[in-house]
Amino acid sequence: MSQSFYDAMAPWYDLEFDEFDADVDLYRGYAEIVGSPILELGCGTGRLLVPLVEAGYQVTGIDSSPEMLTNARRRLERTGCDGVDLRQLDMRALGVFPSSHFQMVFCAVNSFLHLETPDDQLLTLGGVRNILKPSGIFVVDLFHPTPSTLLEMDDRLQHDGSWALPDGSRIDRFSQRHLSAAQQLIDTTLFFDRTSPDGMVQRSAGSYRTRYIHHFEMLALLEAAGLELEGVYGSYELEPLDDQSSNMIFVCHAR
Repeated sequence: MSQSFYDAMAPWYDLEFDEFDADVDLYRGYAEIVGSPILELGCGTGRLLVPLVEAGYQVTGIDSSPEMLTNARRRLERTGCDGVDLRQLDMRALGVFPSSHFQMVFCAVNSFLHLETPDDQLLTLGGVRNILKPSGIFVVDLFHPTPSTLLEMDDRLQHDGSWALPDGSRIDRFSQRHLSAAQQLIDTTLFFDRTSPDGMVQRSAGSYRTRYIHHFEMLALLEAAGLELEGVYGSYELEPLDDQSSNMIFVCHAR
């Protein structure tokens, strides 16, 4: 995903994700096991930083988008969460952190898939390995690319939702995705239609690319990066991964 798209998406990001909390207990539960400090890769507008700070943990969040981080700072100020280390940083550049520093590193809701090449994926995972304490864990949440899931994505324009804004206008979001199975790439275009109270519609749009990863492919990447698998799960409740699972959640230690 390009920097400009992240920034353009920032004003609308929380319309979809602000109330999403299905994964909060997962990360808070692992934090209870391993403690602080904690690093989130691709923290966006700080949705997951707040509950971790409120639970008493020392948290750092990185994101490549300054606009996303601006919204994260506003969220943290609004909720009275102080002391969070927010940095504009690419997740491939984790060498800025000390070795063996973090008790937990995590990457939520497909953020890892914005790394478009195996080299970038390995570079990031190797960086995670270097900054994890021996007793620390790495958690990464990816969608499960089953044939039916991928088929539903390809070249279909769909309406994702409508949200009312305080000024009386309405945002409708539409998405269209094109799939390249040979390259495991998904090109996504998002359309945001803002309808004012008088019926005028203003559209903004942007595109980004992700590379999906299969189960055993991810296991090989983790192994190559020096991360030892603790478990792979199919839900935020840590149910076993099976054919019906919508998520793949990998939990690892530094080897």
